[in-house]
Amino acid sequence: MEQIKLLNTDIFALLSDRGSLTGRFEQVMGVKPRLTLLNQGRQMVSREERVKLDIPPREMALVREIKMGKHNKNWMFARTIVPHRTLQGPARRIASLNDTPIGKLLFGRNGAIRKSMEVTLTWELPQTLIAMGVIPEHRLWQRQSIFEFRSGPLMVTELFLPDCPIYQQDDV
Repeated sequence: MEQIKLLNTDIFALLSDRGSLTGRFEQVMGVKPRLTLLNQGRQMVSREERVKLDIPPREMALVREIKMGKHNKNWMFARTIVPHRTLQGPARRIASLNDTPIGKLLFGRNGAIRKSMEVTLTWELPQTLIAMGVIPEHRLWQRQSIFEFRSGPLMVTELFLPDCPIYQQDDV
């Protein structure tokens, strides 16, 4: 039977932290992570994503996908979904973040309120990761948070990739 355990309590703190994940990576991993923008633009989203964000059928949303890591190791993949109605006021800056971590906007002075956060283990991979050839040997930790700006919600899904040092396989 597959067994996964967290390396230490600092890693549990990483998964459950309600602040900036980029800042937490720096603190726990001892390095400033490298962020790479993979995709950003308007596109259709899944039914589940539409329901969670109350996006009408056939309406596109801004989707931003990034990977983050150290050197040539990718530790995390993040997918941010922003409904059209949310892209007003401070949230409109999301459309031009490029390689800037979204946490700078979410946790800044005109930031958002985190309404929910769910931490799970999953086998499911987004299409972008499948196209990159990511093939996990075990379930991956995932955090999914819904934030609320005055103009509306957005959802950030953070998937901790196989190269992330939070994983340790037991040999037992």
